Amino acid sequence: MTYVLSEEGRRALCALTEKPVLYAFDFDGTLAPISPDRDSVKIPSSVHKPLQELGTRAPCAVISGRALADLAPRVDRAVPYLIGNHGLESPCATPAALILAEQVCAEWMKRVSTDFAQPLKHYGIEVENKRYTLTFHYRGADDPIKARGALVVLLDQLTPTPRLIFGKASVNVLYPGQQGKGQAALALMKHVRQTHLFFIGDDDTDEDVFELSEGLAMGVRVGRHEKSRAGYFIKHQGEVEEILRFLAHRLVRTPESHVS
Repeated sequence: MTYVLSEEGRRALCALTEKPVLYAFDFDGTLAPISPDRDSVKIPSSVHKPLQELGTRAPCAVISGRALADLAPRVDRAVPYLIGNHGLESPCATPAALILAEQVCAEWMKRVSTDFAQPLKHYGIEVENKRYTLTFHYRGADDPIKARGALVVLLDQLTPTPRLIFGKASVNVLYPGQQGKGQAALALMKHVRQTHLFFIGDDDTDEDVFELSEGLAMGVRVGRHEKSRAGYFIKHQGEVEEILRFLAHRLVRTPESHVS
């Protein structure tokens, strides 16, 4: 992995700004610091301002595991495009896909609320119902490793068997066939008529984007991680601000100038 704020990394960023690019960002742990109180998370003003400036110069999106209704007020109109629920809620989503996901989640929640209620309480696991997906949080568990193992065993009992995406002290539960952030980012890139994608993310839920075989021009991981498919990294979340300022300064075109 190459440090994106090194001389080599900055040259790559400069080259990127000469192409038609969708600039996309994860939310928690990327634009906003991770917090044990997920309800209090917001984008710092020092990040929001350059993000908004970048959004006036190029197509920009925030792609998050959060539900869209939760994400939108936290982004506060900094960018024109939002994708929530690990890619399911997006400008490219079909009503049929949303209806199916909602029905499946409702059935899962019936099982979670009855058969799983006691085990989840025992291990200190909290369930977050995001309408179209579920997230199980074990950050507050006494033994996070044991809680995660027990949770995986429980989730394997759900019907239909869900797709699991592991986050930081959480397990995200998606209905089978949902492809995640990567395909959603690619679809949005094509929707806004760009040919390249730039993405920054901080955990395994973002590997869906880093693993794209087409479209991805630069993937940046927050924190060096040797198993990541991202080609670049930054040392910590605080460096996102510098990247935003660098890109906004380099970009002189507007979104309209990209559209043919």
